[in-house]
Amino acid sequence: MRKFYFLIVLLMSQLFYSQLDNTHYLQPIIFGAYGSTAATITEEYIYLSTPSTSNISVTVRMADGTTIPRLSVYNINAATTTIVTNGVVTFANTTPVRLSVINASNVVLAPGTSPMTRPTTTAGTIIPANVGGMIFQSTADFFVNYRGADASQAGSSLTKGQVALGKNFFWGGTPNEFTTSIPEVGNMVSIMATENNTVVTINNIDAGTQFINGASATPLTGTTFTRTLQKGQSFILYAKVKLNALSLQDRGWLGAKITADKNIAVTVGGLMQQGSIETGTVSDSRDFAVDQLVPVEQLGNEYVIMQGNGGTYERVVVIATEANTTVSVNGSATPNYTLANIGDYVVVPGSSFTNKNMYLKTNKAVYVFHKIFGGSSLATNSFMFIPPLSCFGQTSVNMIPDAKQIGATVYPNTELAVLAASGTANAPVVSVGGVSLAAIVAAGTAVPGNPNWRSYRYDIANASGGTATIKNVRVSSAGTIQAEIIGASGNAGFGGYYSGFGTAPIVTINVANSPTTRPCTGTTGSSTLSLSVTPGLGAYQWYKNGIAISGATTSNYSIPITDSSAAEYNVVVTPPGGCLIYSNVVKSYACPCYKPGVTGTPEITKIGISTRASKSTINFPADVNNGFIALESNDKGLVITRVTDPEISITNPVDGMMVFDTDDVCLKIYDGTKWSCINQTCN
Repeated sequence: MRKFYFLIVLLMSQLFYSQLDNTHYLQPIIFGAYGSTAATITEEYIYLSTPSTSNISVTVRMADGTTIPRLSVYNINAATTTIVTNGVVTFANTTPVRLSVINASNVVLAPGTSPMTRPTTTAGTIIPANVGGMIFQSTADFFVNYRGADASQAGSSLTKGQVALGKNFFWGGTPNEFTTSIPEVGNMVSIMATENNTVVTINNIDAGTQFINGASATPLTGTTFTRTLQKGQSFILYAKVKLNALSLQDRGWLGAKITADKNIAVTVGGLMQQGSIETGTVSDSRDFAVDQLVPVEQLGNEYVIMQGNGGTYERVVVIATEANTTVSVNGSATPNYTLANIGDYVVVPGSSFTNKNMYLKTNKAVYVFHKIFGGSSLATNSFMFIPPLSCFGQTSVNMIPDAKQIGATVYPNTELAVLAASGTANAPVVSVGGVSLAAIVAAGTAVPGNPNWRSYRYDIANASGGTATIKNVRVSSAGTIQAEIIGASGNAGFGGYYSGFGTAPIVTINVANSPTTRPCTGTTGSSTLSLSVTPGLGAYQWYKNGIAISGATTSNYSIPITDSSAAEYNVVVTPPGGCLIYSNVVKSYACPCYKPGVTGTPEITKIGISTRASKSTINFPADVNNGFIALESNDKGLVITRVTDPEISITNPVDGMMVFDTDDVCLKIYDGTKWSCINQTCN
């Protein structure tokens, strides 16, 4: 009797600290318009900082890895500027710097012409690697923070280092909720390739959603887009809103799946319409937000969202990466939401915050985005891509440079929010300009439904440390922390996380020795789930269809041979400290059975297609039994249409349609109601 094994591999050999890394990728972004009259963005900067007390050198290149940008390097503490032409920037913990890209005359490149922001008419086209996007490399770890601003807008994005690279992502953000008369409002996704001949596919887009098509007046439309990118090239889709009307443009892109056959980096965002119940059905208030994503395997199942200053106007968007994803809010014993399909999403209202915190727990990995306000003004919105909970993350952020400013613009409502493990010993230690700063609530505030964490908030703008404008922030704790900056003025807000992503071990179930390409169970086969991890990691609990399996609490689990039901299996590991590590989900099905064929007189095949010079047999295809069409060739094969997730990719399937599902790795047929893998069965 054949056996197969689910080998669960715990990837712990290297834990990247995400935002703090020695290599960073910055994708180009696009706005719906530029210039002083557009009120989108008129200045932009790249901030570099490091925990290293000695000087480090960072090599800055365009996305092609060879072209050297001309840089104006501003020493934040010394208020001095240096022109750098060789692409090497040197700084230390006490000398953080602010970069601008300049031309040969040392004039700063305006937004829309720089490597960070490209012209609106390049949306929908492939952007060359020598003009759009940048790569930062060093032998030491450092932070890269993009900040942009206008008199009425502001935004910030922290690059995620090497953790940002992957092959599976989902387009996230926050949907527009109200109509607007501002034509620049829109949402975009920017995708950068890191290797040549990278095939990128974006699917699960709502039919009818329109995207900017370069300089053409005819928009790009479709549910799926596929592009082949060379190293450093980028492709951007930008969905502009319809004026004075709600439409697919507001959310038809949300939850789209992004896949590639080689590593890519992805950034999402745009000029976000804000909206509020105070303005009825119309709202022209807006601000911009951008953030870099991490791939699906770096996500988690537990999240704490720390509220900004927008009260019930704030939103939390949860996007499913797998079908039948449940979402529980603030420790609810039963799920509050169920997302039936891949890419489905739910908008959790701001009323779900308690003590300015919200706790989410899901049964499968999800993307979580927070529509946050820096101040009470409805024009100070941004969004943040929320990191999952982890006990393996950074214990310090050293440091956040010039936290109160973007360029010379001061944001008087700047705050720091820190999530820390519970317990007095884990309370964060925060300093501004070397001077200690106490939390607004000394003991922090509890997280509803999860007693293992508390959040703390700090008034950075009015801290006594630093100068009146320069506020360099350092955070440390005895335990893991997540730290975010929220900034706002009267009409603009920004924010970003400086820690949290890519810090948890990845537990992956790999299938070996299966009689088929997918795991199967039942009386014609035997199945064993085998967990191979570092001894003493913690406690294990196996789950079938989201329900804990009684007694399955070791590193190995064997499916009973009599269990032939299709199911989803995963394991949850609880290491010391109370955190949870979730494995991926593996789907099983009933093993095919094998019986002798029935006896009787066969039917002849009447139609044959051959590419051979002569037929293989004199009676071909009649001597091929029981077929409708017989094919033969010496060097060719039949290729069924290959589709990723036909359940979402094909919007109008017809009864009898067949495709090869590249995700489930099987031939599927649509029976008029649902798609199913074609499996061998007993006759």
